[in-house]
Amino acid sequence: MYDAELMSVATGAAGTLVAAIATWGAEKMRGTVLHFFRHGSPDLQRAAAQAVDDTATQLTWSVQGADGPASEAWTQLIAQYLAQHRDAVSEVDDLAVPTRPSRVWHQHNTGTGTFIGGDVHGGVTFNYGEASDGGR
Repeated sequence: MYDAELMSVATGAAGTLVAAIATWGAEKMRGTVLHFFRHGSPDLQRAAAQAVDDTATQLTWSVQGADGPASEAWTQLIAQYLAQHRDAVSEVDDLAVPTRPSRVWHQHNTGTGTFIGGDVHGGVTFNYGEASDGGR
């Protein structure tokens, strides 16, 4: 069995991960989960990917909350992984916050004639989400 500290971390991460899957959806969380388990065996990685789908299915059909069977399954997967990769403990918090891709819109105005206040040449960039490279 795993030590108490590892189980505490795994249990907390499992409940948070189930909540994140419920909030963000399986598709958005799959990449985050697979990134976390990247150093695990192929079997463990497959189990983690399947657990994302199983969790989403369980959440669809019943309201289990963060303490239901889905959380217990995640606790075991995360504990197994952390027992083999102790350095991943620092990444557990990343499971709860999926990386949102930055959305960038570029608007470039050119033309002749009078715009409000005169001729306008230039562009506007809107960045939503994480930092962007500015379209470069």
